[in-house]
Amino acid sequence: MSRKQQQKGALESNTFYNFVRFKVVPPLFLLLFTGAVQVLVSIGRGQSPCPLDLNQCKSICGNAFAWKFVTFSIFWAMVGLWVPGKTFIGPATPEGYRPPYKANGFLYYTVTSISFILVQLIFPDLPHLIYENVPEILGCFNIVAFALCVWLLFDGRRKKKSRNPLLYDFYRGCELHPKLFGCDVKQLTNCRIGLMLWQVLVIAFVLTQWRNGDGVAGAMTSAILQTIYLAKFFHWETGYFNTLDITYDRAGYYLCWGCLVWVPVLYTFHSYHQVAFPSTMSTGTANVALLLGIACVLVNYRIDYEKQVFATWWNSKERKAGKGSDSRPRLWSRPVSFIPAPYVDATGAARESALLTSGCWGVARHGNYTFELLCTFFWTVPAAFGHGPIPSMLYFFFLLALLVHRVYRDEDKCQAKYGPAWHKYTKAVPYRMIPFIY
Repeated sequence: MSRKQQQKGALESNTFYNFVRFKVVPPLFLLLFTGAVQVLVSIGRGQSPCPLDLNQCKSICGNAFAWKFVTFSIFWAMVGLWVPGKTFIGPATPEGYRPPYKANGFLYYTVTSISFILVQLIFPDLPHLIYENVPEILGCFNIVAFALCVWLLFDGRRKKKSRNPLLYDFYRGCELHPKLFGCDVKQLTNCRIGLMLWQVLVIAFVLTQWRNGDGVAGAMTSAILQTIYLAKFFHWETGYFNTLDITYDRAGYYLCWGCLVWVPVLYTFHSYHQVAFPSTMSTGTANVALLLGIACVLVNYRIDYEKQVFATWWNSKERKAGKGSDSRPRLWSRPVSFIPAPYVDATGAARESALLTSGCWGVARHGNYTFELLCTFFWTVPAAFGHGPIPSMLYFFFLLALLVHRVYRDEDKCQAKYGPAWHKYTKAVPYRMIPFIY
């Protein structure tokens, strides 16, 4: 094939890719996922999945209780970002901007969780009330999320002067770090509302399960593992700000609506499902699943911790001052090894980075994804006992597809950013998720 034919084929392929990316994916996801919310809520409760059901249509606009719950959740999350405290400076964007984040995640998580549990002493019916009003609560969050995404669209296009199709910018977002009432929108929606709501709903569902008295062993295993995982996340929240998820994804429907609506629906579905369909998992099996799940959470934390240790050293003044050998941290009893990865940012400035090849990161390039999947398996599998894996383990299958896709998406970005250094890294660490297999 001649060079001219190759260029023509690449252009045609790129045109098809852009057509799918700009014209097909945004409307498809908007219709599919927005409609799936009410369907999942109905399936989890054992009701008709028809989205045109009259009662379901009424729930879309919420009710008085739901609006109070949603309003307080958003206000409380903003208060957590308004209070004075430490600031964490995130990695530089392609334009060189380093976003500041509020570094009080674990304090916010602990105070919120304990306060919510203590409120049960005053209002013992609150967990059941939340469970009964889940469709209305999600309807309210749906309205709030769409309003936020519309504002992000027009404010972002005003600042960025984007030439992308309007619907694509609504779906993907225009800005990396927009602010709302002084809060970073991504930290607000991802961490302080979406993931905190995940924890609150899990507590409400397991307390409702406890009150009903059926399937408590499986429900407790599921709730404990999710609580440990979420506590780990908030303890490590500043490390999350260094990941590709929040570094590259812009604030739009995909991220913000996903965290405000999709996370509360799908990520808690197995706990929500067990209230209407109690697990038949025995106490002994539940204890085994609990121990294995805790082990996976700890390994997942260790993998993230190793990367954070390396990033802290790499960005330290000592290393930049030329004291790298003296201050280099140790992983697995050996000084860290890495591959230098220089790159050029969007402004044309030369920058330096590095790719870690020590510890867990020398075994697999995405081992954190592997153990996140295993964690998810152990806290969703109780819901499958007596009812089958579909739809009770829906979140696990969704995350499996999401993370495998994300592996390739992340690696495409790294290849484009680091070039030869990334190729050298893949030779040094040949396995993506599972050593000797994948």
